[in-house]
Amino acid sequence: MIKTNKNGNKLCLGTVQMGQQYGIKNELGRKPRLEESFLVLQAAVDSGIDCFDTASVYGDAEEILGGFGISRFPVKVISKMRAGGINGKNEVIEELCISLNRLHLKSLYGYLLHSAKDLYSPEILRGLTKAKEAGLTEHIGVSIYEPEDALYAVQSHIIDIIQIPYNVFDQRLDKTDFFEMAEQNHIQVYARSAFLQGLLLMEPDALPSNLQTAQSYLKEFREICEQYHFSVLEASLLYSYCHPGISYVVFGVDTVEQLKSNLNIIEKSDDFCLCYKKLYGAFYNIERKLIVPSLWNI
Repeated sequence: MIKTNKNGNKLCLGTVQMGQQYGIKNELGRKPRLEESFLVLQAAVDSGIDCFDTASVYGDAEEILGGFGISRFPVKVISKMRAGGINGKNEVIEELCISLNRLHLKSLYGYLLHSAKDLYSPEILRGLTKAKEAGLTEHIGVSIYEPEDALYAVQSHIIDIIQIPYNVFDQRLDKTDFFEMAEQNHIQVYARSAFLQGLLLMEPDALPSNLQTAQSYLKEFREICEQYHFSVLEASLLYSYCHPGISYVVFGVDTVEQLKSNLNIIEKSDDFCLCYKKLYGAFYNIERKLIVPSLWNI
């Protein structure tokens, strides 16, 4: 059964694409203009999306959310602390306050470590705890890239939110008891990279030279999609969306049209069961260099 929020869906709008050009399949071929971002944000609020994800290192994404006036709406805003150069608990508070000023907010729904390395710093964790106690953020968490960090975080007894990479090709955490432990410890799981930065949507014959080894996997994925009558866009989003252990799926768009398309896709979630079962476990053994974008060397 799909767990949904009070508005009936579990989509969280990411803003990295508003603050900087992002992904290998960027439809606009550029960063959206400010007015385009404002239109997307307004359409998201109007559609009932109640969660927004940003970070201090996403270009000017925090300023865009603040300039839009996100504080006017009863929504959840999650931001992340920059990685590196922060050593003490007071510096954590200072960084959080900088983000709050940019966002024009008094507090956040969630404040996350952007680097899992900081998860192992007692001083930084004390800073997060202090921020939560001070009411500057309702929840604290971490954004991870590797399964071992997710497993550490889920057992920390401090973390409330864990943001993970999860998609059709990256099913590494399904081979662990991460999702079961998250539920037992009442930890919210946010899944990002549903489209693997656009790789899942690319034509197999149009891959850059350093990603040629993904060709056979993309062809197999497309075959499964065709078998169950879903597009690759639909199957990519619905695969993460329908996972029972995922609280929210963080997704990004360049245009209002893309936003509306994604909202229409989740209306098909009840029909996705058979395709989901076929995809689940189908790509367990994909090479790490294909599912970790930082290793693409683009």
